[in-house]
Amino acid sequence: MSIGLIEIITYILIILALRHFLRFNDEFLFMPVLFFYATGLQRYEAVSSGATHWVNVAYSYNIFTAMTDEKAIYALTLFLTGTLIFVFSYIYHNKKLPYPTIYKDSPELLSEFVKEKKQFILIGFILFLGINTLFRGLISGPLALGNSYFLLFGMGVASFILLGFLAYRNEEGNKRKMYLVMIIYGMWISYNPSQRFQFLSWMVAVGIIAFQTYNPTKKLKYYIIGGVFVMLFFSLAGVARKHNLSNMSFSQMYDAAMERSETKEDQNMLDGFMMVLDVYPEHLDYHWGMEHLEILMRPIPRKLWPGKPVGGYANKLGLNDVNKGTIGISQTIYGTFYGEGGIIGIIIFSILYGWVFVKLFRYSEHYDSDLKWLLKGIIIASFVPILRGGDLPGIIAFIGMSYWPVFLILYQYNKFLRNRELGS
Repeated sequence: MSIGLIEIITYILIILALRHFLRFNDEFLFMPVLFFYATGLQRYEAVSSGATHWVNVAYSYNIFTAMTDEKAIYALTLFLTGTLIFVFSYIYHNKKLPYPTIYKDSPELLSEFVKEKKQFILIGFILFLGINTLFRGLISGPLALGNSYFLLFGMGVASFILLGFLAYRNEEGNKRKMYLVMIIYGMWISYNPSQRFQFLSWMVAVGIIAFQTYNPTKKLKYYIIGGVFVMLFFSLAGVARKHNLSNMSFSQMYDAAMERSETKEDQNMLDGFMMVLDVYPEHLDYHWGMEHLEILMRPIPRKLWPGKPVGGYANKLGLNDVNKGTIGISQTIYGTFYGEGGIIGIIIFSILYGWVFVKLFRYSEHYDSDLKWLLKGIIIASFVPILRGGDLPGIIAFIGMSYWPVFLILYQYNKFLRNRELGS
């Protein structure tokens, strides 16, 4: 494909996603389309204009060929192909799959349940903070050698922010202040420059819940404003990796964040995709689905299974010295699909993922309360790191460790509804 044709198809996809949103009040398709636009097309244009350069990773040895314009166009073509197939698979299955029967759920029942669980939420948050402090103290040595779950446990703060937000919406008077303090403190500790997707894990879901009653046109206005804010916030977190923000004025932080955003330094997933093209099948055989199966192996601690296969092609090829730390460039989920089976892998998994996400959203339709929007927000928020790609089992572990308290509450709420139904 020529870059001109790629641009035309991209703009058509943006219009298609907008039409889908206005017609079905479903913002999900904006995610893959705008992700391609921001991390694929815009990254290519930033490099080709001379505003920045392709990434250069200091691995222990180099297996990668030169990043040329032709290679970038080929990677863009595959990236766009995966996006196209995913979008049309989602649209197709969204029309074909039936909507489920709503559980015996209502805003009143959820409010009653949340009020019953308010002590569980508050005490759970306090215990979580204590255990997380203990776990961080136990981290010694590289995360790749068995410490990752000590770190990932802290991702659960996203769930307590969301549960606190639910409780805040269902409480009255001074009781709401406790949850407001809990939410604000949780938000504050979730901001970490080295874990920038952590604050997105709650921010997206809170936005979905807060704007649930708005019509698509009004939602779009707030999403645009929120998108700009998130972009600047994300870029500022990247700035904090290299600079001490406490020594910078507000205008300096803003200028630094804008400069980082303009150079697309945080949007180098196209670079990662180009690197994947050099890895498979020249240096590693296609996995043929094994990377997805590794999701099931990830929960097994490395201390119990010292020989457990490492994740990511860089570790598999020994490009990283795990005793000193690991580095890598995210390759997009389509890069992961390519590693599973080349172009065939992109086609098969893009179709499959379109079906999977429709099924996930259908599950949220079982509810007729804030829980429906909470689950929808979690699914959309989880899609962000999935789209970014990289170590897929690690991404799924991040998602699971971020939302396990919500899943626990969901299990208890379903039990609460069953008991109510039996008692009626």
